[in-house]
Amino acid sequence: MIKMIVTDIDGTLMPEASPIPSEEVHGVIRELLDLGVRVVLASGRPYSSLKNLFPDLGSRLVFLCSNGSVVMEGDQPLEAVPFGTEEEISRLLTYARGRGEAWHVDSWEKAYTESDDRAYLDMVTGVGVDIEKVENVEALGVPLTKLSIVYPDGPDGHFFDPDIEEYKKEFSVAPAGLVFMDFNRKGINKGSAVKRVCEAYGVSQDEYMVFGDAMNDLSMLAPAKYSWCSVRSVEALKEACAGTFAPPEEGGVVGILKELAVSLRRERQS
Repeated sequence: MIKMIVTDIDGTLMPEASPIPSEEVHGVIRELLDLGVRVVLASGRPYSSLKNLFPDLGSRLVFLCSNGSVVMEGDQPLEAVPFGTEEEISRLLTYARGRGEAWHVDSWEKAYTESDDRAYLDMVTGVGVDIEKVENVEALGVPLTKLSIVYPDGPDGHFFDPDIEEYKKEFSVAPAGLVFMDFNRKGINKGSAVKRVCEAYGVSQDEYMVFGDAMNDLSMLAPAKYSWCSVRSVEALKEACAGTFAPPEEGGVVGILKELAVSLRRERQS
């Protein structure tokens, strides 16, 4: 019996960079919660963005934010893991600053950037992220849980660049969305966060379903018995999953969740 749903947001449950869910998405999430299914939203987005997606359901949801570096049960933080030591973070930020592209860091609740690129800030705030422009993120005195660097031509083609290979020794690195490369603490990812949630709530590998579309979802897709990735995903991700789903514009994940809700209602009636 399925006790839990884990789903990525952008490109999976919702179209990329959507600020709010459709009524159909909202409805099926509410229905599953009412049927006793735990719903876990796993995203590269910080909590400031995720909490605004389902404001009336937030206290009933689990959020795996910043690629699993921050775990929230409703509005209660369970874990916030910095993406490195002070020395490691400083070295990686030096690299990010030297690239000449926009970037931001997440804290447990909001995001910070040293960029004043208005188009970039509008893109990030457009998906509900609370982002603040500061002079020096290292001087903030708050846990920095993820770094996201923009690759305008897309991150996938740069994943094996020599400079990226160097940082993979110290950080979990993964393409995320259309333009971001995400850096988290080594060993911390969506998969490690899902494992913690499963242990906390006593959910086994055959009692949950998981959905994702990008390589930063691989860590949570590969261990699951019931795993789906997008038909648009790269082949390496498809090989790790039990099945594929249609793009969110075509109702892929929502359709699967609706079928699950129907099945659960029938089980209750039998």
